[in-house]
Amino acid sequence: MRKAILAIIDFFHPPFKKFISLHNFRYMATGGGTLLLGILSYYFAYFVIFKTEEVNFGTIVLQRETASLLVDYIVAIPTSFLLNKYVIFTHSELKGRVQLFRFLNLQFINILATYVFLKFLLELLRDYPTLSILSRILVSVSMALFSYLYQHYFTFSVKKIGDKKAKKD
Repeated sequence: MRKAILAIIDFFHPPFKKFISLHNFRYMATGGGTLLLGILSYYFAYFVIFKTEEVNFGTIVLQRETASLLVDYIVAIPTSFLLNKYVIFTHSELKGRVQLFRFLNLQFINILATYVFLKFLLELLRDYPTLSILSRILVSVSMALFSYLYQHYFTFSVKKIGDKKAKKD
């Protein structure tokens, strides 16, 4: 499955070869695919699954938008983790449970930061409603960059070869 996914992604890389490395292109492609899957999940949940304005889950009642966002996260977060672990950052020597904990930590930070930054920008630009989509794009790009750095250097980090020798001395 990994080879098939990489073959599809790598097929589209040549025109971008001068601008972006293959590894970063793969990360962007899988991230974009996960984002699209999340959007489609949200859309499906909003228009097909949840027909009323309030959704009753027995012990909790959520607004239709919130319940749809929950479906988006339930689909996108595991998909993103699996793609990052088994397709993009396969060189990590960390245990899977450590990677998962760090990845979920990142998702919590992303959800919270996206909410705060978007709320701030929308309040700042409330007199310019046409700029709201630009705010969403700016926040999304910023969080994607942060996520890549967080995952590369922390969640799926790799021990440096010199680290093993230094510990033996």
